[in-house]
Amino acid sequence: MASSASVASCYRQVGDHWECVTPGAFCPAAAHGLYGYSESGAKYQCVQDGSYWRWKPAGSSSGSNPEPSPKPTPKATPTPKPSPKPTTTPGGKPAKAKCSRAYLPLPDPRCTPGTRNPAVTQATIRTTICSPGFDARTAPTSSYLSALKVRQIAEYGYTDRRSARYQEDHLIPLLLGGSPKSVKNLWPEPRWKVKGRSAADKNAVERRLWKAVCAGDVPLARAQKAIAKDWRTAVRQAGL
Repeated sequence: MASSASVASCYRQVGDHWECVTPGAFCPAAAHGLYGYSESGAKYQCVQDGSYWRWKPAGSSSGSNPEPSPKPTPKATPTPKPSPKPTTTPGGKPAKAKCSRAYLPLPDPRCTPGTRNPAVTQATIRTTICSPGFDARTAPTSSYLSALKVRQIAEYGYTDRRSARYQEDHLIPLLLGGSPKSVKNLWPEPRWKVKGRSAADKNAVERRLWKAVCAGDVPLARAQKAIAKDWRTAVRQAGL
Protein backbone atom coordinates (compact mmCIF):
# COMPACT_ATOMS: atom_id res chain seq x y z
CA MET A 1 0.00 0.00 0.00
CA ALA A 2 3.06 2.36 0.27
CA SER A 3 3.21 2.83 -3.50
CA SER A 4 -0.47 3.65 -3.57
CA ALA A 5 -0.02 6.20 -0.85
CA SER A 6 2.83 7.89 -2.77
CA VAL A 7 0.73 8.21 -5.93
CA ALA A 8 -2.22 9.36 -3.89
CA SER A 9 -0.17 12.30 -2.65
CA CYS A 10 -1.25 14.28 -5.72
CA TYR A 11 -4.81 14.60 -4.36
CA ARG A 12 -6.27 17.99 -4.93
CA GLN A 13 -9.87 19.19 -4.79
CA VAL A 14 -11.44 21.08 -7.67
CA GLY A 15 -14.94 22.14 -6.70
CA ASP A 16 -16.68 18.96 -5.50
CA HIS A 17 -14.31 16.66 -7.46
CA TRP A 18 -11.04 15.02 -6.46
CA GLU A 19 -8.37 14.54 -9.09
CA CYS A 20 -5.25 12.37 -9.39
CA VAL A 21 -6.76 9.47 -7.45
CA THR A 22 -5.18 6.05 -7.13
CA PRO A 23 -7.67 3.36 -8.24
CA GLY A 24 -8.44 0.96 -5.40
CA ALA A 25 -6.57 2.99 -2.81
CA PHE A 26 -8.03 4.19 0.45
CA CYS A 27 -9.52 7.68 0.24
CA PRO A 28 -9.58 10.34 2.97
CA ALA A 29 -12.64 11.16 5.00
CA ALA A 30 -12.98 14.48 3.21
CA ALA A 31 -13.49 12.62 -0.09
CA HIS A 32 -16.22 10.20 1.06
CA GLY A 33 -18.90 10.02 -1.60
CA LEU A 34 -17.11 12.45 -3.95
CA TYR A 35 -15.67 11.96 -7.44
CA GLY A 36 -12.06 12.24 -8.70
CA TYR A 37 -9.92 11.39 -11.68
CA SER A 38 -6.90 9.18 -12.07
CA GLU A 39 -3.79 10.27 -13.97
CA SER A 40 -5.19 8.43 -16.99
CA GLY A 41 -8.33 10.61 -16.83
CA ALA A 42 -10.73 7.84 -15.68
CA LYS A 43 -13.47 8.94 -13.31
CA TYR A 44 -13.63 7.35 -9.87
CA GLN A 45 -15.75 7.69 -6.76
CA CYS A 46 -14.82 7.36 -3.11
CA VAL A 47 -17.22 4.63 -1.92
CA GLN A 48 -17.52 2.44 1.13
CA ASP A 49 -16.07 -1.04 0.82
CA GLY A 50 -16.88 -2.97 3.99
CA SER A 51 -15.44 -0.90 6.84
CA TYR A 52 -13.14 1.10 4.51
CA TRP A 53 -13.52 3.73 1.82
CA ARG A 54 -11.76 3.23 -1.53
CA TRP A 55 -11.54 4.83 -4.94
CA LYS A 56 -13.55 2.72 -7.39
CA PRO A 57 -14.69 3.30 -10.96
CA ALA A 58 -17.63 5.67 -10.98
CA GLY A 59 -20.92 3.81 -11.45
CA SER A 60 -19.54 0.53 -10.14
CA SER A 61 -22.01 -1.34 -7.96
CA SER A 62 -19.27 -3.30 -6.23
CA GLY A 63 -18.63 -1.95 -2.81
CA SER A 64 -20.66 1.16 -3.46
CA ASN A 65 -22.54 2.73 -0.66
CA PRO A 66 -26.16 1.63 -1.10
CA GLU A 67 -28.64 4.40 -1.65
CA PRO A 68 -31.05 4.80 1.22
CA SER A 69 -34.45 3.28 0.61
CA PRO A 70 -37.09 5.90 0.04
CA LYS A 71 -39.40 6.38 2.96
CA PRO A 72 -42.80 4.85 2.32
CA THR A 73 -45.49 7.35 1.64
CA PRO A 74 -47.78 7.27 4.65
CA LYS A 75 -51.20 5.93 3.85
CA ALA A 76 -53.95 8.44 4.09
CA THR A 77 -56.13 7.93 7.12
CA PRO A 78 -59.54 6.83 5.82
CA THR A 79 -62.36 9.19 6.54
CA PRO A 80 -64.61 7.48 9.07
CA LYS A 81 -68.10 6.73 7.85
CA PRO A 82 -70.80 8.57 9.73
CA SER A 83 -72.57 6.48 12.32
CA PRO A 84 -76.26 5.76 11.72
CA LYS A 85 -78.45 8.36 13.30
CA PRO A 86 -80.07 7.09 16.50
CA THR A 87 -83.82 6.78 16.75
CA THR A 88 -83.69 8.99 19.81
CA THR A 89 -81.81 12.15 20.62
CA PRO A 90 -79.22 12.28 23.47
CA GLY A 91 -81.89 13.77 25.71
CA GLY A 92 -84.14 10.74 25.23
CA LYS A 93 -86.56 12.52 22.89
CA PRO A 94 -87.67 10.55 19.82
CA ALA A 95 -85.98 11.43 16.54
CA LYS A 96 -88.09 13.00 13.82
CA ALA A 97 -90.89 10.53 13.14
CA LYS A 98 -92.02 9.35 9.74
CA CYS A 99 -95.67 9.34 10.84
CA SER A 100 -97.43 11.99 12.94
CA ARG A 101 -99.02 11.36 16.33
CA ALA A 102 -101.04 14.59 16.01
CA TYR A 103 -104.08 12.59 14.83
CA LEU A 104 -104.29 10.31 17.88
CA PRO A 105 -106.40 8.38 18.75
CA LEU A 106 -106.53 8.00 14.96
CA PRO A 107 -103.56 7.00 12.76
CA ASP A 108 -101.77 9.41 10.45
CA PRO A 109 -103.87 9.17 7.24
CA ARG A 110 -100.74 9.54 5.11
CA CYS A 111 -99.20 6.42 6.65
CA THR A 112 -102.39 4.45 7.35
CA PRO A 113 -105.20 5.43 4.98
CA GLY A 114 -106.87 2.00 5.20
CA THR A 115 -107.10 -0.65 2.46
CA ARG A 116 -109.69 -3.30 1.66
CA ASN A 117 -109.59 -7.05 1.13
CA PRO A 118 -110.62 -7.56 -2.54
CA ALA A 119 -112.18 -10.91 -1.65
CA VAL A 120 -114.80 -9.18 0.48
CA THR A 121 -117.59 -7.44 -1.41
CA GLN A 122 -121.27 -6.84 -0.77
CA ALA A 123 -122.00 -9.95 -2.83
CA THR A 124 -119.64 -12.17 -0.80
CA ILE A 125 -120.33 -11.08 2.77
CA ARG A 126 -122.30 -14.27 3.58
CA THR A 127 -119.32 -16.49 2.76
CA THR A 128 -116.67 -14.11 4.06
CA ILE A 129 -117.09 -11.64 6.93
CA CYS A 130 -120.47 -12.97 8.04
CA SER A 131 -119.15 -16.53 8.11
CA PRO A 132 -118.11 -17.65 11.63
CA GLY A 133 -114.35 -17.48 12.19
CA PHE A 134 -113.57 -15.45 9.06
CA ASP A 135 -111.45 -12.91 10.91
CA ALA A 136 -109.41 -15.65 12.60
CA ARG A 137 -108.85 -17.46 9.28
CA THR A 138 -107.58 -14.36 7.52
CA ALA A 139 -105.56 -12.81 10.35
CA PRO A 140 -101.79 -12.47 9.78
CA THR A 141 -99.40 -14.51 11.93
CA SER A 142 -98.45 -13.10 15.32
CA SER A 143 -94.78 -12.98 14.23
CA TYR A 144 -95.68 -10.78 11.26
CA LEU A 145 -97.74 -8.43 13.42
CA SER A 146 -95.14 -8.26 16.19
CA ALA A 147 -92.30 -7.35 13.83
CA LEU A 148 -94.44 -4.76 12.05
CA LYS A 149 -95.56 -3.27 15.36
CA VAL A 150 -91.96 -2.70 16.50
CA ARG A 151 -91.11 -1.02 13.20
CA GLN A 152 -94.19 1.18 13.18
CA ILE A 153 -93.78 2.22 16.83
CA ALA A 154 -90.47 3.74 15.72
CA GLU A 155 -92.04 5.27 12.61
CA TYR A 156 -94.65 7.01 14.76
CA GLY A 157 -91.92 8.25 17.09
CA TYR A 158 -93.50 6.99 20.31
CA THR A 159 -91.32 7.70 23.34
CA ASP A 160 -92.66 4.56 25.06
CA ARG A 161 -91.29 1.69 22.96
CA ARG A 162 -92.84 -1.13 24.99
CA SER A 163 -94.66 -3.26 22.46
CA ALA A 164 -97.32 -4.45 24.92
CA ARG A 165 -98.53 -0.87 25.25
CA TYR A 166 -99.88 -0.97 21.68
CA GLN A 167 -102.37 -2.95 19.66
CA GLU A 168 -101.44 -3.57 16.03
CA ASP A 169 -104.76 -2.41 14.69
CA HIS A 170 -106.46 -2.92 11.33
CA LEU A 171 -107.92 0.51 10.54
CA ILE A 172 -110.59 -1.19 8.42
CA PRO A 173 -111.08 -4.30 10.58
CA LEU A 174 -111.03 -7.82 9.19
CA LEU A 175 -114.71 -8.12 10.21
CA LEU A 176 -115.50 -5.34 7.74
CA GLY A 177 -113.29 -6.59 4.92
CA GLY A 178 -110.04 -4.78 5.68
CA SER A 179 -106.76 -5.91 4.14
CA PRO A 180 -105.13 -8.44 6.49
CA LYS A 181 -101.44 -7.63 5.88
CA SER A 182 -101.18 -4.28 4.12
CA VAL A 183 -99.02 -1.77 6.04
CA LYS A 184 -101.49 0.88 4.85
CA ASN A 185 -104.18 -0.78 6.91
CA LEU A 186 -102.14 -1.56 10.05
CA TRP A 187 -100.75 0.75 12.71
CA PRO A 188 -99.64 0.64 16.40
CA GLU A 189 -102.72 1.92 18.23
CA PRO A 190 -102.14 2.93 21.89
CA ARG A 191 -103.98 0.79 24.42
CA TRP A 192 -104.22 3.69 26.85
CA LYS A 193 -106.81 6.43 26.56
CA VAL A 194 -105.96 9.30 24.21
CA LYS A 195 -108.35 12.25 24.25
CA GLY A 196 -110.74 10.08 26.23
CA ARG A 197 -110.75 7.18 23.74
CA SER A 198 -108.92 3.85 23.71
CA ALA A 199 -108.36 0.81 21.47
CA ALA A 200 -111.12 -1.00 23.38
CA ASP A 201 -113.60 1.70 22.33
CA LYS A 202 -112.71 1.15 18.66
CA ASN A 203 -113.18 -2.59 19.03
CA ALA A 204 -116.75 -1.99 20.25
CA VAL A 205 -117.48 0.21 17.21
CA GLU A 206 -116.13 -2.48 14.89
CA ARG A 207 -118.47 -5.12 16.36
CA ARG A 208 -121.48 -2.86 16.10
CA LEU A 209 -120.84 -2.03 12.45
CA TRP A 210 -120.17 -5.69 11.62
CA LYS A 211 -123.51 -6.75 13.09
CA ALA A 212 -125.27 -4.02 11.13
CA VAL A 213 -123.63 -5.03 7.83
CA CYS A 214 -124.42 -8.73 8.32
CA ALA A 215 -128.00 -7.86 9.31
CA GLY A 216 -128.37 -5.88 6.08
CA ASP A 217 -128.90 -2.58 7.92
CA VAL A 218 -125.78 -0.88 6.53
CA PRO A 219 -124.05 -1.42 3.15
CA LEU A 220 -120.51 -2.77 3.44
CA ALA A 221 -118.91 0.09 1.51
CA ARG A 222 -120.53 2.72 3.75
CA ALA A 223 -119.31 1.02 6.91
CA GLN A 224 -115.79 0.68 5.50
CA LYS A 225 -115.62 4.33 4.49
CA ALA A 226 -116.98 5.56 7.82
CA ILE A 227 -114.55 3.61 10.00
CA ALA A 228 -111.56 4.40 7.79
CA LYS A 229 -112.28 8.13 8.07
CA ASP A 230 -112.89 8.36 11.84
CA TRP A 231 -114.02 5.44 13.97
CA ARG A 232 -115.26 7.86 16.66
CA THR A 233 -118.02 9.07 14.36
CA ALA A 234 -118.37 5.92 12.23
CA VAL A 235 -121.62 4.68 13.82
CA ARG A 236 -123.34 7.98 13.12
CA GLN A 237 -121.88 8.28 9.63
CA ALA A 238 -123.10 4.77 8.83
CA GLY A 239 -126.64 5.87 9.68
CA LEU A 240 -127.10 3.95 12.92
